[in-house]
Amino acid sequence: MIVKFFRRGKGSGAGPINYLLVAKGGKPREGAKVLYGDPKLTEQLINATPYQQKYKAGVLSFTEDATQFTDLQKKDFMQRFEDTLFTGLEPDQYDILWVEHTDKGGRLELNFVIPCQELRSGKRLQPFYAGADLLRVNAFKNIINQEYGLTDPNDPERKRLINPYVNNAPRPTPYDRPSKSKEKEQEKEDDEIIANPESTFALKEAIDRRMRYSLAEGSLNNRSSVLYSLEDMGLTIKRATKSSISVAHPNMKRNVRLKGTIYEEGFQALAERAHLIEGRQRDYERVSESRGNRDLRTWTKGMEIKRAYHQGLYGDIKAPEPFNLGILLNNKIKTEIEDSTLRCSTSLRP
Repeated sequence: MIVKFFRRGKGSGAGPINYLLVAKGGKPREGAKVLYGDPKLTEQLINATPYQQKYKAGVLSFTEDATQFTDLQKKDFMQRFEDTLFTGLEPDQYDILWVEHTDKGGRLELNFVIPCQELRSGKRLQPFYAGADLLRVNAFKNIINQEYGLTDPNDPERKRLINPYVNNAPRPTPYDRPSKSKEKEQEKEDDEIIANPESTFALKEAIDRRMRYSLAEGSLNNRSSVLYSLEDMGLTIKRATKSSISVAHPNMKRNVRLKGTIYEEGFQALAERAHLIEGRQRDYERVSESRGNRDLRTWTKGMEIKRAYHQGLYGDIKAPEPFNLGILLNNKIKTEIEDSTLRCSTSLRP
């Protein structure tokens, strides 16, 4: 499992709600199911939020098939994630919508949308800020993966040969992938891009593709051959570290950082990759237990800090009486009562 927060957060509430529940043509999205919350209420709360960042959305994404999980396990993931984000807050102080997606090959995705407003006071609510929350959320992810035996993104077997997401490169969507019939044309285009690049992103993508072609052809044996291949493209090696290589192009002002197994100091031929992975796997398994203890300590300490922050910011605000709440909040309480069976009260286990 991985936890991903989307960059979008502005605009009307219809945007994220329609993405989660509505397909093209206005039909219900296949494989989408509301697990908790009220989509209409969440949309109205987002629209009523006066701040620039109106909502925070993201996903708990699993490689495992959705049928491998029980409803109770899904509730556990959702509740413990909420506890991690909103520790110190009561359920009536925030709103969250959970939508399950199974349309990507059947694997489970638990999508969430959170209006960025604390409901008692109307103050701004920031569910996730990387500088303050990333360590705690990553620790939550690692604890869940270890406890449930889920796919671990830190596992060496899942390491990429090429990492395309450095230099702030945008992550491609399935619609950006070229068809197989255009692969040979792409090779020629790559040569042209490397000779006369228009942007750092385009140059890096072309270099990565060219290196993959060379790897498939068997012309890359070790790091020396990688450096030679890069220089043969007309690039200048500016820096080579244990995990990456930075190159310069005569037509580009900025250096390009290349990262992935191919560019690492200990890279060997593809035939020897299994041996390299075995070594990394032994190291990974040796430290897994200590890493689990470290994750628990990180999560526990982070929860203490975040709880104090929330209580200092919102703790002096008393809960209003039900009859004094606005229509939206009344609807929220009604929805929570009706859907109370969907909430899981299990606490995070070490």
